[in-house]
Amino acid sequence: MAKLRWGILSTAAIAKRAFVPGVRNGTEGEVVAVGSRTIEAARAFAADLSIPRAHGSYEALLADREVDAVYIGLPNSMHLEWTVKAAQAGKHVLCEKPLARTLADARVMKAACDAAGVILMEAFMWRHHPQHVIVRDLFMQGAIGDVGYVRAAFNYVMSGPRLENRDHRIRPDMQGGGLMDVGCYAVNAARMAYGEEPVEVAAMQRVSDEFEVDMSFAGILRFPGGRLAVIDGGFESTGSQFYEIAGTMASVRVEKAYLPGLEPATVRVSRGGVDEFHQSAAFDQYGGEADHFARAIREGHLDAPAEDGLAQTAVIEALYESASTGRAVRVATV
Repeated sequence: MAKLRWGILSTAAIAKRAFVPGVRNGTEGEVVAVGSRTIEAARAFAADLSIPRAHGSYEALLADREVDAVYIGLPNSMHLEWTVKAAQAGKHVLCEKPLARTLADARVMKAACDAAGVILMEAFMWRHHPQHVIVRDLFMQGAIGDVGYVRAAFNYVMSGPRLENRDHRIRPDMQGGGLMDVGCYAVNAARMAYGEEPVEVAAMQRVSDEFEVDMSFAGILRFPGGRLAVIDGGFESTGSQFYEIAGTMASVRVEKAYLPGLEPATVRVSRGGVDEFHQSAAFDQYGGEADHFARAIREGHLDAPAEDGLAQTAVIEALYESASTGRAVRVATV
């Protein structure tokens, strides 16, 4: 079976340090081209990573007949435009998270891909790591019991050149902010833990006067049956990138939930005051993501299809509305 031929749409750092190496650590794809706003940037990126072809515009990449699918690692504000253009060019789309800032935009993206007969997936690479298979197996075995509470967080301190150069993560015109950058992982983890969608949210944020985006964000998600999840994310505290699921029989904590690195990862299960530890194999989750996407094109099944990205976007939109208005907000049904 021929490998999926990837085009990299933009020379973003995430593509260079994570996604391209991930494709190469997988088995199902190959990176054949890169496109940037200038030919100089594209050629430099291609030379550094030994990519065969470099294109001096995004349009030129999409016109490349040797490209089957594109990885879009552009700033959030550009996801809508280039997902639609990629679909119209007949390319399958793996779009970096978050898919969109509003449900209306996400719906346009999905509609374009549906009309073109191509696959759209939001790039939450963390879900492809085997440590989360351990958690799902514990659920299936009944080891956790009924889940009643979830906590999830992803924070880091943004400093130095990123602040000085007004990184796109802290630019309102590029749809930056703590929730959009890292808090969305915590939302995604809560949704995965319950296996269904929240019906209502309440949130608060700290918006920087200088950057005009949320630097810290916290929210409560209410799921069917009144079950709760507490999430937070942002740029002002160190170290936390976990989720914890509390059930009637045990609690499970995944400490390096979203960026575990390439080393083996550990899942802690606490039951009756006793901790047990389950270790997953070392794994490149970007490679797992790329391989899953390639197999989905052949087999027609995505674990997290475009509809999942729309549901995620609906929660993000409701959280921002709640934080702005100071009231609880119902989550739109996708």
